[in-house]
Amino acid sequence: MSDIVYMDVCCLKRPFDDQRSTRIQLETAAVAALVDHAEREGIRLVRSPAHAVENARNPREDRRLAASIWLGAARLEIPFSEKAVARARQIEGLGFGVLDALHTAYAEEAGARWLVTTDDRLVASGQRHRDALRVEITNPIRLLESLRGGRE
Repeated sequence: MSDIVYMDVCCLKRPFDDQRSTRIQLETAAVAALVDHAEREGIRLVRSPAHAVENARNPREDRRLAASIWLGAARLEIPFSEKAVARARQIEGLGFGVLDALHTAYAEEAGARWLVTTDDRLVASGQRHRDALRVEITNPIRLLESLRGGRE
């Protein structure tokens, strides 16, 4: 069985960020590689109500549609859950933002091994509170390197 990966909306929006930055270029490529990996069934991506809520807030229709297409690669869909909302409140109590807490709770509910984000603050919060979480929060580059066994 393949590993379960939950990507937050920051990952899905990375291709729209200023690509003159090497870091942004590398993260964009890593996100695309993870989506490709999921399409080849190497990993299973998750889609949750938190994705829909956050993506709907994007004022740019082209970016909303593109993020929706990338979310289409997510074969595992987690429905709305009061349990996840209650867990998100607990996570928010650790100092996570509302949407970050909701994404984390849904990642946990899906049984994801990793929650992938390009948000450095979320990665830092995940590291700081790793003992209280049931999912590892990481950057797409680090996850891709891990999946490839450090090659390339």
